[in-house]
Formats: sequence, C-alpha cells, structure tokens
Amino acid sequence: MFSIFLIVFVGMLGTSLLAPLIPFYALRLGVTPDYITMIMALYALCQFLAAPLWGRISDARGRKPVLLVTVIGGGIGFVLLGLADSVWMLVLSRIVGGLCAGNLSAAYAYVSDITTPENRSDGLGKIGAAFGLGLVLGPVIGGFLAGGDTALTANFARPAFAAAGLSGLAFLTTLVFLKESRKPLANEPKKKISLNPFGRFDAIAGNPNLLLVVVLNFLLATSAALRESTVALWAHDHFSLDSRELGFLFAYTGAVIVVLQGAAMGVLSRRFGDTTILISGILSYACGLACFVVADHAAFLIVGTTLNSFGTAVFSNTPSTVASKLAGPDERGSVLGINQSSASLGRFVGPMFAGTLYAHIAITAPFMAGIGGLAICLGIAYRLRRKLAAPTA
Repeated sequence: MFSIFLIVFVGMLGTSLLAPLIPFYALRLGVTPDYITMIMALYALCQFLAAPLWGRISDARGRKPVLLVTVIGGGIGFVLLGLADSVWMLVLSRIVGGLCAGNLSAAYAYVSDITTPENRSDGLGKIGAAFGLGLVLGPVIGGFLAGGDTALTANFARPAFAAAGLSGLAFLTTLVFLKESRKPLANEPKKKISLNPFGRFDAIAGNPNLLLVVVLNFLLATSAALRESTVALWAHDHFSLDSRELGFLFAYTGAVIVVLQGAAMGVLSRRFGDTTILISGILSYACGLACFVVADHAAFLIVGTTLNSFGTAVFSNTPSTVASKLAGPDERGSVLGINQSSASLGRFVGPMFAGTLYAHIAITAPFMAGIGGLAICLGIAYRLRRKLAAPTA
C-alpha cells in the first residue's frame, strides 16, 4: 500500500510543485501570466485525458506494469522540467508528466482490487490522503528548494530533480514490494480500450445525487484553481514576496490543512454533518478570496490564506466522503475515480482563464471569479443537503 500512496503523492506533486515558481518562470522565459498559467494547466488536462486509457490498459494487462511504466514516465517529465530553459521544453515536461500522472485510475483500481466492500472506503481514504498531501507539499518543496528572490537566482532544477528522485523511489518500491492485484483469466473477454475521457461519467448519469456531487467537485476545483494558479503571481506583484517567502506561505497553508484534516475534520463531520461542513468550507474559501481582493496589508494575506486553508481541507475530503456514502458497495471505487477526475478537469479549466483575467482585467480578477464560482457551489451544496435530508419512499 505504501507504493500506491507514494505513486499518487508524486503524481499530485507534479500538479502543485511549480505554484510558488510561476512568477519566476514567467519572468525567466519571457512569457505573460496568461500563457504561463495555461502551460501549467496542461498537466491537469493531460492527466484527465490519460486516466481512462491507463485504467483500461490496467484492466487488460494488470495494474503493476501500468504503474511501473507511468512512474518512470513521470520521472522523465520531472527531469525535463529541471532542464527546461525554453517554453517548448516546459510545455513538453508538463505534457509528459501529466499523461503519466493519469495513472491515478490504475492506482484507484489497485486499491479496489485488494479491499473488500466493507473496507474499501478506508483504503480509498488513504489514497485521498496521498492526493491531498501531494497538492499541499508540492508548493512547499518547490519554494524552499528553489530559493532565490529573483528569476535569475531561483534554482528551478532542484525541486524538479527532487521530485524525479521521489519517482525513482516509487518505481523501486513498486518493482520490489507491490504484488499484482489483477491477473486476467485466459478466457476473459477483452475490454475495448476507449480514448474518450468523458465515457467514465456514464456510471453516474442515472444517479442525480451523485451527479450533483461530481458537478460540485468540478466547480470547487475550478474556483480553487483560479486562486492557486495566480496567488503566487499576486503575492509577488502585490507584496514583492520572493520564492522562499512564497514557500513559507504555502508551508503555513499546508500546516493548517494537515492539522484540520488530522484533528478536526472527522470530529466536525460527525458533529455537524458532511453537507453542513461543506457549506462552511465554501463560505470560508469565498471569504478568504474576498480578503485578497481588498488586501492593502499583509494581515489580509494571512487571514485570507487561513480561511482558504480551511476551505481546502474541506474540499479535499468532504465531496469524496459524500460520494462514497451515496455509491453502492460494488461501484465505490469507480465513483471515487470519477469524482477525482472531475477535480482534475477543474484544475485545468481554472488556470486556463485565471491568467487571462490576471493579465488583462485586474490582478484580483481571478479571486473575484472564484467568488462567483463558489456562489454557484453554495447553491448546489444547499440543494444537495435538502435532497439528502428528504425521506426516501
């Protein structure tokens, strides 16, 4: 299980590693914020597109070969990132890394293979923890290892090569310790490998409540990504923070999230209910974005970051928890995979618009757009709470 945890952690590290380095990449490579955020978003798009393909191949050929190939490919993507001194190399590194990070589908399938319906939620919860930890620690690692206070002094290679080293460790642990969980029978009919990334959503089309959760998760990820893809640019431009200071900011974010997830979320969920906590998280995140919009002092940065951290802790756990409770025992792995796919798509869509809003409207425009998206999320969350509270015939 440690191998799967490490694979998912490294995959999500690729999504978030560059967060504190975005303004410095933009300056060093001579591209505008709208282009640099689109380049960063390529990772999430390729991850979303590749997931169904890797999942189908793992069904046909086994989980372990897919995981080994994709971990090596992800390591190559990190090496390319460390060597990137031009826009085309940066683009190539994000495409290679994102395509290989689509192995999340095989990782979730592996966990579903080795767990029973009764303990599957716990197993998938551990994978969700690796998912969230990679998103949280990526910016911390990127900021601290890069160092420097200008585009010329920041070292972009160090964090990328460190992530490549983790990929190597994940490969070795998978090769040595991971046992194959699926061995297709000789007479088992072969499944058709589809390249349609949206085909996986057919599994929830007939369940209105699950569909609401998945749509909500997509919008939450999109709204959060509007902030995540530009907050480093904004903090650099508005408060002149360097990459190490940005690393401290993201480290603080991570610490708050870890404390909340480890000590508070379970207690709060049992005390108030999942949907109430979800609504509180949406309101908290929106208030945090509002702090950034009006920020004229560093205190607003700290307060806004704290509020966003609470919202992030909620977004990381609660939609998956609700989805797992709505899904049947024999479809839980599939449904949780769909839920994570919707978040990957949101992490692509948000940055696609964030850079343009930042560069051509106002540096606070992505935060205002995020508030608008969260207002829609709030309406969906209230509707979901009413539907789940309604008695069933």
